[in-house]
Amino acid sequence: MTHNIFNPHWSRYLGPNAPEPHIFKYQPHDKAVFASPFGPCPPTPSDLNIHELCFPPNLSLPADYPLFINAVTEEVVTLHSFYARVCALARVLRYDGPNPLVLGRSPVNDKEDGEILALFSRNHIHYPMVAHACFRSELVFGGISPASTPYELWWVLRKMQITSIMCHETLLPVLEEAFKLGSGEGDDLPLKLVLKPRKVIVLSDDPQLDTVAEHRTIESLVREGSKMSERPRKLLGGNRMAYLFQSSGTSGLPKAMMITHRNGYHSGMQTLITVVQAARYAGVEPLAPSTTLGVIPMYHSYGMIIWILRCNLLHNTNIMLPKWDLELALKTIQKYKVTHLPLVPPLVRQLAQSPLTEKYDLSSVIRAASGAAYLPPNVAYQLAKKLPQGAAMPIPSVYGLSEAASIAGPAAPGIFGLEPALPGTIGYLLPGMEGRVVHPDTLEDVLKGEKGELWVRGPVVTPGYFKDANATADIFSEPGWLRTGDLVMRDEHDRIHYLDRLKEMIKVKGLQVAATEVEDTLLEHPASLVRDACVAGVENGRGDGSLFVRAWVVLTAEGQKLGEENLAKKLNEWIERRLSRHKWLTGGIEVVASIPRTPSGKMLRREMRDQYHARLKSNGKAKL
Repeated sequence: MTHNIFNPHWSRYLGPNAPEPHIFKYQPHDKAVFASPFGPCPPTPSDLNIHELCFPPNLSLPADYPLFINAVTEEVVTLHSFYARVCALARVLRYDGPNPLVLGRSPVNDKEDGEILALFSRNHIHYPMVAHACFRSELVFGGISPASTPYELWWVLRKMQITSIMCHETLLPVLEEAFKLGSGEGDDLPLKLVLKPRKVIVLSDDPQLDTVAEHRTIESLVREGSKMSERPRKLLGGNRMAYLFQSSGTSGLPKAMMITHRNGYHSGMQTLITVVQAARYAGVEPLAPSTTLGVIPMYHSYGMIIWILRCNLLHNTNIMLPKWDLELALKTIQKYKVTHLPLVPPLVRQLAQSPLTEKYDLSSVIRAASGAAYLPPNVAYQLAKKLPQGAAMPIPSVYGLSEAASIAGPAAPGIFGLEPALPGTIGYLLPGMEGRVVHPDTLEDVLKGEKGELWVRGPVVTPGYFKDANATADIFSEPGWLRTGDLVMRDEHDRIHYLDRLKEMIKVKGLQVAATEVEDTLLEHPASLVRDACVAGVENGRGDGSLFVRAWVVLTAEGQKLGEENLAKKLNEWIERRLSRHKWLTGGIEVVASIPRTPSGKMLRREMRDQYHARLKSNGKAKL
């Protein structure tokens, strides 16, 4: 039934043994290894290329429709023009074609060297076209954060062994500064800078330009490729490397992880499988046409799934925001009648708490979801109240990592007899995934209901970090099993409850404190005193390895009325009523204007902790 994956009908996402949503009842069990209630993913050819899954050869395209729309300029890319442009650019990028850029052959894994193209740009309606042209031309690429400083860019260019780069015109000064840092000769990192200035391609907002700063533009290459003849060939994929992800860098400088074609297209299919099954369970037509608000970064694993890996897998129009602007987002939802809102926690919080949301019509939104970082339950309920779904359907939070883009998420209520996965849980394993909960020190499986590190395996799991065997060994203590670094609990229904990052656990007199538990408790104060909270362990001054628990809080209007002394008293009383003594805020409470986060929403607890310690060192005391 392998051929089914090329069927244009939604049935392509159902494998030969897919469970019937009205008949099959998932049975929780006590075995150490547990699997997705949705079963395995559909079978696929062993050498399948991501582009050929999205645009199957010998199948005509569906009727044309707007695929990407720039919310600011209203520029439109239709499905048919997208595909034509992908084909044109792929002819230029192909190493064994006319090859005007003199690109080399890309490596199939990290045992080889070869051509790797960096994509260094903010969200842009032509970014997905470049990515698909790379898939079609078998050119490996690496996505890099447009927020990178010159030093961070220089580091990632080396870690990914980038040999050519597509750079948005506004980021050329950052790239120029990175070049000035040299090749890295003389430092300890064995991977030196191999990118040369002559292999820079510019993504310009002006489609008429052929060059910018003496570099070829993407548009000039598309125009050149459109004049070339197509050379039919069998594309290769499967376990070959497709692209590199930049790790978040929340603990040390970023690393580069490998994603194969097999990893990528399974990530693209997983949630489509769950959506199809949910629609069948509800008795409605699966994969109805949708309109999605586009703000999740395209270089990120979450954005890669939404904007690139699902192209032509469903009828979806993407309304792209070049950058996040709350009122522009609300105007866009109202204007284009957006149906789907993929978000990250800081954006969920803004939409939930801003009075601006009351000014705009959000009645078209049928689904909002959060990913990339932990979403506090109270915020999930706050936004749901402002959307048609109401508080009875709080914003779900999907769970994945750069190393495995999609791992778990809530299931449709009642499907397969599953219990609801409410905020506070990350739901059930997604199709094709297996999991274990393991003691992080003994590496022994723990019993259900006990805390441990989540280990997963499945088709979305990375083969490892690029040219970094030591880092790869750290995340694979056993072959095939990825150590997520997240502390979880598997309950009696086989739902997964996220507790914290293991590295963020605070050790107090030998006992572990989950920072997220204390943060959630602060946010749940009955008087709604706190709008945002960050908790971390700080030095206790005794040198015994034990820490104090400290909180940084952003106040609501109600909290600001109290004054800091009264506020601290009320919050401490609340914490001490709700939590065990070792979780009390012995390190104090500090009021701040905002909590720093990565672009994907991960809280930078380390930054808050380091600032506090630096202040302690210079002043001898800190604000409590």
